[in-house]
Amino acid sequence: MSSNLPVFAVDKDKLSKLSVNFLNSQEGVQAIQSGQLKGEERLYVSMLNTPLLNATMFLAHKVLIRAGEQFEQGFFIVNGEVEITHQNRTFTVGPGAVLGLSEGMVGLPSRYTAVASTSIQLKIIDFHTVDSIINVLPAEVRAILATIIKRNLTP
Repeated sequence: MSSNLPVFAVDKDKLSKLSVNFLNSQEGVQAIQSGQLKGEERLYVSMLNTPLLNATMFLAHKVLIRAGEQFEQGFFIVNGEVEITHQNRTFTVGPGAVLGLSEGMVGLPSRYTAVASTSIQLKIIDFHTVDSIINVLPAEVRAILATIIKRNLTP
């Protein structure tokens, strides 16, 4: 496994000190308005506290996603590191990274393999649950989401 520093990870130690309702508090609103929290930090805190995602843990070396295969779940990394291999290139991601969401939402096979390089804690993004939420959104919002997904899948 790779010993490289993650190419993406939030400062989970900083964010773990925030309360569950931080983003809805006056202090949270001020932190957002003043730029104290970056977009990925806001996403991490929101995803960490949502009741819509189930949490799980895996030991190191667990294959989460295999290149060329379709899958039913995406993953939000809460703690630990995952090694991504794509076209003979390998890099590491850490807390706050989201894996497999774009491909999985449109039913495409993965372009990369993701393997836990340490013990990891994840939130599971079940695509059937996401589909049921997206289906009740206005058509315009669904079109925006489709455009975002397509942009993410463009090489």
